[in-house]
Amino acid sequence: MKIVIISPTYNEKANIEKMIPVLEEEIFPMIKHHDMQILIADDKSPDGTAEVIKEYQKKYKNLHLITGEKQGLGAAYVRGMKYSMEQLHADAVMEFDADFQHDPHDIPRLIAAMDAGADYVIGSRYVPGGAIPKEWGIDRKFLSVFGSLFIRVVWLNFKIHDMTSGFKLTKTSYLKKIDLDHLLSKNFSYKIQILHEVIKQGAKVQEVPIVFNERTQGGSKISQNDQFESLYIVLRLALDDHKRIIKFLFVGGTGFILQYMVTYMLIISGVEQFIAAMLGGEAAILSNFFLNNIWTFKDTDKIKQKGSLIERLVKFNTASLLSIGLQGLATFIAVLLLGEDLHVLGYTIHTALAILFPTIILLVIPLNYFIYNKIVWKTQYLKKSKPAEILTK
Repeated sequence: MKIVIISPTYNEKANIEKMIPVLEEEIFPMIKHHDMQILIADDKSPDGTAEVIKEYQKKYKNLHLITGEKQGLGAAYVRGMKYSMEQLHADAVMEFDADFQHDPHDIPRLIAAMDAGADYVIGSRYVPGGAIPKEWGIDRKFLSVFGSLFIRVVWLNFKIHDMTSGFKLTKTSYLKKIDLDHLLSKNFSYKIQILHEVIKQGAKVQEVPIVFNERTQGGSKISQNDQFESLYIVLRLALDDHKRIIKFLFVGGTGFILQYMVTYMLIISGVEQFIAAMLGGEAAILSNFFLNNIWTFKDTDKIKQKGSLIERLVKFNTASLLSIGLQGLATFIAVLLLGEDLHVLGYTIHTALAILFPTIILLVIPLNYFIYNKIVWKTQYLKKSKPAEILTK
């Protein structure tokens, strides 16, 4: 397997002239059966970093250099990833800082995890055996730990512990499916989106414990703007993941109001409560179908072309008869057991209206969302990704 280690640099002359010999003479001889390459993505460092690389290239034929304008850490890594895939034909790429915060002696351990079956290996600071610098102040430690915890909570992913690690090994078969040219960030937060996209693809993820070191030279790459941008991107990606269900619930809310009104009007007109509940349910289902068709599932236009609106409406309504029947059955049983009216806190309310909300929440919404996705709009054909598999050590 050809593995390209990508290191972005800007004024890293002092670090890079030490790092390259360590990689070439200490680390690579330890790695068997892999073609190891180094790619330095330099942002036209004024301190002469590129000149050091060019001098080393005379000795090390697996050392590569690309240069570009300084646009951010993420932009440099993306430039390196694209070059690795398109020009060097890499099977995997490693994101690796040149400033010794990432210990080069951990490189063989990440590669071993991929050899054992992982598709995406994270050098993790927050699993047993991992650590962050003792020299950091309490504020820096809090931000680092809280950052990963915040992402885990918002994404509801508690299997991965270090969400912001910059030391990772990724199979290019997964990177090729990501639109690297249109990431939300060109800076530190690029790594959050790539992690998100790789997880969505169902990659086998493994965390390998690492000790993250304090910089010996230079300053931190993370700014306050990076922190705010990370917050935005985490929330934006979470919203994108759940926007369909959010739209669905909003439409369902309007349907609930319509159903309540129709059911109430029919009951006071003398219609049997369980029949009124079924007719109110049908009114809500028709309303939900048209709103979801033009809004919630608008992105499934290619699927919609397989049948006319009428065909989909008939299919949907037929499939939804079960939910209508459930509402009618629930109402019938409730009226049979509790009577036509309930007396709660001094108020009298029709039983059919009292059980309407719990019936919709517990039965109708889950059933209808399944029907919408799997039968009417068939969104499983548009999104084939599966949850990421987390490998244990």
